[in-house]
Amino acid sequence: MWAGLQWAGPEAGTVRQAAVLVRMSLNVKTILVSYLEIDIKNHKDEFWEELSWFAREEGKLVAQMGRNDGDLETDGNVQFRSTGTIVYEGEAEVDEELCRRIATQLAEMGDKLEREMRIKPEVVNGIVDALLNHTLNEEYLAATVQSLVQTAPPGVEQELMSVAIALILTKKAVTNVPSLLHNICCTTTHFIERNYRACLERLARQR
Repeated sequence: MWAGLQWAGPEAGTVRQAAVLVRMSLNVKTILVSYLEIDIKNHKDEFWEELSWFAREEGKLVAQMGRNDGDLETDGNVQFRSTGTIVYEGEAEVDEELCRRIATQLAEMGDKLEREMRIKPEVVNGIVDALLNHTLNEEYLAATVQSLVQTAPPGVEQELMSVAIALILTKKAVTNVPSLLHNICCTTTHFIERNYRACLERLARQR
């Protein structure tokens, strides 16, 4: 993926190393869970339970926000380090702070897009119906996202807008039907990982 980079001189190695580190530390599942956690206090216990289960299943360290004085719940396969790094069994290290920062930026963008776009309830209902009928897949989500991108306000990179819209739809769908959180989160994670990983990596390097 980084083959097209043509830096030369003494700084080239540093730039390449930074790119590799971003790739290692960024995790789409962690970003998605962090994005949903931002608004977690406004949801019912069922939402929290489903999100915690999804996060633990994915091997992510989960902080019970506002519960048990901030105690952390961990899966047996996860090691927490004081540096804010998560180690997934058999995977590269994940920088949770980086992922939370990206999630916060996407949430802020999403709030602005929601105010300006006013996504119609029938669009969200279509996602929920597809979930209930077991017909939601990446192609369906991609088509829905692209239809909304066409109506979005100008001034935002299209790929970044696509990620933000996918996360908005995910949040709205799981808010309506928390029991389907796992299904749509898996679909959204794969959709973003497959199509917009490079976009998130560019965002991560904007420190």
